Amino acid sequence: MATLKKRRGSWYARVLWYNSTGRKKEKQVPLRTKSKVTARERLVTVNRLESDIKDGIAFSFPWMNDEGASRVIRFTVGDAIREWINRKSKNGVRPKTLEIYDAGLQHFINYLGVKLPLRSVTTTEIDGFCDYMKGVGLSVTSINMYLRVLKSMFRHYWKRERLVKIPIIEQQPVEERDPIYITDIEFQAIMDLVWLDQFYKRVFYFYRETGIRLREPFISTLSGCWLDIPNLSKGKKPRSIELSQPHVDTYKALMNWYNTCGLSERDRGAYLSKVFKKALRAIDASEEKHFHSLRHTFAVRRIIENVPIYKIQKIMGHSSVTTTEIYAKMDLKRLKHDFPTLMPIIHKIGKVDTEMVDTRAENLMFIDSKIPN
Repeated sequence: MATLKKRRGSWYARVLWYNSTGRKKEKQVPLRTKSKVTARERLVTVNRLESDIKDGIAFSFPWMNDEGASRVIRFTVGDAIREWINRKSKNGVRPKTLEIYDAGLQHFINYLGVKLPLRSVTTTEIDGFCDYMKGVGLSVTSINMYLRVLKSMFRHYWKRERLVKIPIIEQQPVEERDPIYITDIEFQAIMDLVWLDQFYKRVFYFYRETGIRLREPFISTLSGCWLDIPNLSKGKKPRSIELSQPHVDTYKALMNWYNTCGLSERDRGAYLSKVFKKALRAIDASEEKHFHSLRHTFAVRRIIENVPIYKIQKIMGHSSVTTTEIYAKMDLKRLKHDFPTLMPIIHKIGKVDTEMVDTRAENLMFIDSKIPN
């Protein structure tokens, strides 16, 4: 039974119980009166709904609303999303991650609406949501990403006992595909493009030989020949990459461009990506290939050189070696065919075991003294 508790002159109904794990729980219902007699009268109303309160149902009591009757306060899908996003934002979640959360949950709202109580969302609704995402043309990768967002939100409320159970949210099967990389012939063809400025050629080479993500140079600091990447990146762990002197020079030129190009902060990385895509199209490369393919190229080249998988993971900043292992599962014969420039080196020095980036072709490209804006 609920009991009375006085706080700052006003009375509250105090409901106590233990959850399934034996943890003591408490819910205090404001009775909105300073009269003990009135408080006792209202306590009777609270006790009638005690079992429902212990089950996590929220109520608006007669003294709390204009209707003068007890009614359930529905914690809707819209309420849940707003509260969860707000909490994530206050907890310092990166803006890019918040954008992904917003995009996924907006799709969920588009399918289900905002008025359905969160408790009413079942596996049937989740299955329907998956069909909806397929129907609007989202890729399996995007669908799985948004399902992870949804599952994270449901777990958040379940842990806080605002849900009795979580609907089944299963990842969609993904057809295994090899990472998309840039072959030696394709990369050399890009380097041979007359219209492509030497600055961009050197920058693309820098990305291919370091394996860093597109925006990582712009959040990093240079300490001697070490590029220190903070935990603001996707891997969420700080790491350092040792650069050769030519790559140090490229990094400095890249940062000079970044600070003087006149583009907004959001558009600077995107511009590099667009220039690279234009170069790929100029050499008739597959449309599947894009800027991130340079990172894949770094990984497969290190695999060919027999660099230990854990060192590749460390350099690339993968949170799990499982992610890195996808490169080790690729057809080595195919890779050797696509990267013939590595063969003489491997035959000459045997297995390469180094965390240093490749510097043997530094003499191929030089930065113009005039860096384009």
